[in-house]
Amino acid sequence: MNGRIFGALILTLLATGFAWLNGGERVELHLGLFRVHSVSLPAVVFAAFLAGMLTLTLASLKADLRSRRMLRRYREALGGESPPDSADAADGS
Repeated sequence: MNGRIFGALILTLLATGFAWLNGGERVELHLGLFRVHSVSLPAVVFAAFLAGMLTLTLASLKADLRSRRMLRRYREALGGESPPDSADAADGS
């Protein structure tokens, strides 16, 4: 079995087990000016995970765009050749 698939399967099983074991657990959220009562713990953990992923994506966006711009300039300086598409590379043409 592929290592990535195995890792994803283990992570999915751990997340499912956590949600199942803590499904009835309720917590109180203090969000600065607001207080939310009786929120499911797995929902809070999942929302925190999504917020972290969004933060990471937004934080890395500037560097990613800068890298793409730099690679585009290098490609144009070398004669304007674009890299082959994955479909072209798979065909061998």
